[in-house]
Amino acid sequence: MTVRNDAALLRKEDLLAIENVLYEAKADELVARSVVKVNNNFPPYANEIGYDWYNRKGSAKIIAAGGSAKDIPFVGEEGGRETMKVYTVATGIKYTKAERMAYQSKSALGKGPSVNLDTMRVTTARRFVAETENRLFFVGDAGFSIKGILNHSGITSGAVDDSGTGDSTLWSTKTPAQILADLLTAKETVEDSGLFKGRVLMLPPNARLKLLKPYSDQSPMTVLKWLETEGLYFERIVETRAMLAAYNGLGADAFCLFDNDPEVIELAVVEDLTLGDPVYDMLGDSEQAVTERTAGAIVRHPSAIYVGTGI
Repeated sequence: MTVRNDAALLRKEDLLAIENVLYEAKADELVARSVVKVNNNFPPYANEIGYDWYNRKGSAKIIAAGGSAKDIPFVGEEGGRETMKVYTVATGIKYTKAERMAYQSKSALGKGPSVNLDTMRVTTARRFVAETENRLFFVGDAGFSIKGILNHSGITSGAVDDSGTGDSTLWSTKTPAQILADLLTAKETVEDSGLFKGRVLMLPPNARLKLLKPYSDQSPMTVLKWLETEGLYFERIVETRAMLAAYNGLGADAFCLFDNDPEVIELAVVEDLTLGDPVYDMLGDSEQAVTERTAGAIVRHPSAIYVGTGI
């Protein structure tokens, strides 16, 4: 008589249960397009973009009776042209015929979540291109001599006041009043001429948490609430990891205050994200290019940007 051992018919893999959800690793929120206008008023074939600017020259004056034409001042203009190179941001998507078949079989057997490989890889490619665009806007690229808003020539940038404990600039060592003083310095710098407004305040996550402290023992109002309701008013306060030392290229955590009026600053996108046609080889494997053409940040008035470091 044959004795059947059903347990021996089961493999370890047969007892493995996989959720039908594919989890994606958490990623940074990309904020460049949410804080400035995207300027795509350029032909997609352009390799260089630019704009013309001018200042008015001249005056008007009072002429007494008996004055002549030679006493009349004349007006004119002086100006120039600013140009920027356009760069292609590119990545690729590759599928092998075996990969497609394997994912289809895995899904049919119920071993794990159903995955649309096409959608997943296109989404991944789009994310990498968007991350590069975001980085170009903030810090540029030294290898291509591209400047971002945090290191653009003409902006005001430097360490905040060392009024913290032990002459520290860190907000973790400062009182709410001292933190507000740093922000007031930024706002006064941007708005001193009367031409610009400090509309957008960008903070690293750890600095924004410092604004949740009560203003004082006598006042339970947090610093953030005070900013939203009192004199130091910002239209937007944005939390982003782009302000952390690990990302901003400044060697220290920083905040940035700027006027996001389109006449002041824009993001130049000559050709938005484009998925190229797939190219197949003889074995059925395919490759596709994913590209975007951009010149990064257009900064027409750098004096409308303030960067405070060492917070």
